[in-house]
Amino acid sequence: MDQHGYTIEIIAQRVGVNEPALRLMIGLMLGLPLAFLYRAVCYKKNKDFQHLFITFCGLWTAFFCFGYFGGSVFSLCWQGYLLTGYAFKTFSEDYSISWTAAHCVLCLRLIGLAWDYYDGNQDQEKLPEDLKKTAIHECPSLLQMASYTYFFGGFLVGPQFPMRKYLALIDGALIDKKDDHSNSRVVAGLRRFTLGLFYLVMYSVLQTKTKANFLITDEYDQKSYFYKFCYAIATTKVNVMKYQAVWLITEGSCIISGLGYNGRSQQGQVRWDGCSNVNLLLFETAYTFQLVNWCAKTLSTNKTFHWYVYKRLRFLGNKVISHFITLFFVALWHGIAPGYFLCFIGEFVIIVIEQQLLGLCRPVIKMPFAAIPLVVRIPVIVVGVCLRLTGVAFFLVPFFLRRVDHTHKVWLSLYYVYPIAICGWFVLYPTVFRPLARVLMRKSADPNQNK
Repeated sequence: MDQHGYTIEIIAQRVGVNEPALRLMIGLMLGLPLAFLYRAVCYKKNKDFQHLFITFCGLWTAFFCFGYFGGSVFSLCWQGYLLTGYAFKTFSEDYSISWTAAHCVLCLRLIGLAWDYYDGNQDQEKLPEDLKKTAIHECPSLLQMASYTYFFGGFLVGPQFPMRKYLALIDGALIDKKDDHSNSRVVAGLRRFTLGLFYLVMYSVLQTKTKANFLITDEYDQKSYFYKFCYAIATTKVNVMKYQAVWLITEGSCIISGLGYNGRSQQGQVRWDGCSNVNLLLFETAYTFQLVNWCAKTLSTNKTFHWYVYKRLRFLGNKVISHFITLFFVALWHGIAPGYFLCFIGEFVIIVIEQQLLGLCRPVIKMPFAAIPLVVRIPVIVVGVCLRLTGVAFFLVPFFLRRVDHTHKVWLSLYYVYPIAICGWFVLYPTVFRPLARVLMRKSADPNQNK
């Protein structure tokens, strides 16, 4: 083993993490100094020089993090190759960080690029306005593709961004001139990067106390029901912190580079959330599943799936089917482990139930939620937060454990409470709740109409 590899291995042992995870974190953190260097040396200079600089930095980082496979993924950009890698990982007991993490980001980015090029070569008069925003009319060069693929701020764990926006950054046309040299860019970038480090430290401290493997032990099964649910919630919350940490760290480097520019707000403030992948406040306070799943986390990734999968299924004429297919593809994108599919199917079912419940309540209440008296809203929010915490934890368990037998052991320990409740809802919704809502709607109608 070379001295460099030996040094990384020793450091990993001393800080108590495995070597691939340490290499990934170093690679992510390198994005910040590289972003500063890009702005100082390359920004608004020769375009080919910019592309070469970004490509070289990205390839070196990929090789440092993943070795040969990381450095060669550009030529192996097929979904089938990714699934083959997933297959080898799925049937191994040890789940470790590898080149497939960056490759799944690459696959999604290239899927979006293919659709953007397709849109750019359609009849522009018939193309919907929302698709025109990302459409590209000329095939990118090999150098542009390499630079776009290996952009140091986004190829390891995201975020996702369209080629059109990326090329606008290279052209120096993305950021308004009066905002280009604003100190708010550096402040915003360092703020998100620092928040990422904070979440990383929190995860490092708390993950020793909340082990996912403890969920499948007999000791866990013998605990009280309340303890088991609280431990499941704590474990999933802590495990999500590592994703929040890396999203924030990479967002910081994207902002510093300028790619995070998002115009100005209605109040005239410069916005640097164009590459945001998590809304921390909403994620921690959301009281519905839709808010936490679509509006608070993996924002750029969700937007990509929405634009390039969900919207492309509009020919089906059914939003529910389109939603299910999209989430099925999201699960496949994460891997072929059964736990991923259980997680996202659970997410789909819960959101459908939530939409049905809201559909029953709105016609009866006949007022927006914000207009409901505070004494009513607070208990509803508290109940909603509790249901969201328990529901998200319940269906994140298979995501982190991956295996069906392990998931079954944990769910059995929790008495399959959510699957049973879901089955009960789909029995009672058409037979009791919907007819009852119709009766209440008639009673709340104009009394003159009931005579």
